[in-house]
Amino acid sequence: MFLNILFVILGGALGAISRFTIGTQVDKLFNSTFPIGIFFVNLMGCFFIGLVMSAFQNKIIDNENLKIFLIVGFLGSLTTFSTFALDNFNLFTFKNFLYLFINLFFTNFFGIVMVFLGIKTIKLI
Repeated sequence: MFLNILFVILGGALGAISRFTIGTQVDKLFNSTFPIGIFFVNLMGCFFIGLVMSAFQNKIIDNENLKIFLIVGFLGSLTTFSTFALDNFNLFTFKNFLYLFINLFFTNFFGIVMVFLGIKTIKLI
C-alpha cells in the first residue's frame, strides 16, 4: 500500500506541475480571456486517459505500479476532468444513459452552485 501511495504522490506532483506549466504557457500564447490553457489541458488529459486505459485494457502495458502512477497520480492531478470524461464514456458504453445524464448535468450544475456558495461563504466571514 505504501508503494502505491508513493506512486500516486510522484505522479500527482508531476501532473500538477504539468497542468500549471502547460496551462500557463497556452494562456500566454493565446492571450485570451477564455480559459484556453485549462481547456487545452482538459482535452489533452482526456486523450491521454483514453490512450493509457486502452493500453492497459489491451495488455499493451501490464504494470500495476505504472497504471497507478499514470492514471491516478499523473492524469488525476493533471486534470480530474479526464477521469470525469472516462466515467461518462463508460456510462455511455454500458448504455446507462440515466446515470450518464445525471452525472453530466448534476456535476456541472452543482459544481457551479458550490463555487458560488464558497464565494458567498467567504464574503459572510
